[in-house]
Amino acid sequence: MTADNTMAEGATVRDLVRSVVLDLSWGWKSFITNSVAGSPLCPRALRYAILRVRGFDVQTPKLQSRCTFTGGRDIRIGPRTSVNVWCYFEAVAPIRIGADCHIAMFTTIITSSHEVGPAGVTHRRSSAPVTIGDRVWLGARVTVLPGVTVGDDVVVAAGAVVTRDLPAGAVYGGVPARLIRTLDEAPAAAAAL
Repeated sequence: MTADNTMAEGATVRDLVRSVVLDLSWGWKSFITNSVAGSPLCPRALRYAILRVRGFDVQTPKLQSRCTFTGGRDIRIGPRTSVNVWCYFEAVAPIRIGADCHIAMFTTIITSSHEVGPAGVTHRRSSAPVTIGDRVWLGARVTVLPGVTVGDDVVVAAGAVVTRDLPAGAVYGGVPARLIRTLDEAPAAAAAL
């Protein structure tokens, strides 16, 4: 047995009780954050208040229902940012989202992974923060992977997977996300390339 997944053989009753208490504590907090605040029956103002009381640095009430927050509370969502339904925030490491952003439905932001070595995937986890600048639009079903920084004034097309930093002032799309055009280019000029 591994300590990561189950209690080690020979664990004391005190260890088992401590594990149950920690699991119940996490479960209760997850229930309040994701089931109560995440419910479509919960008004946005109440959702905002619950997340603030739970310790999230949420500076906007524009959070739709069915979003899921896991891993921790080290999430900052800037003022006037809008988060649509069914978004997933996995905050093992910090997540920073700037002001005036639009996060479309089913967007996933991940901060952890497993290390890969010569013998394949290990059980050792790694994590890295994700930073999203100001005035960023993440289209529907965008996935942002650990360690990525998205610059200011960036548009990421629906379905893109962001695997590396995206410099400011451009449109990106694809798997993995790549530059489509800069925002100062006319769309027709970019299509001619």
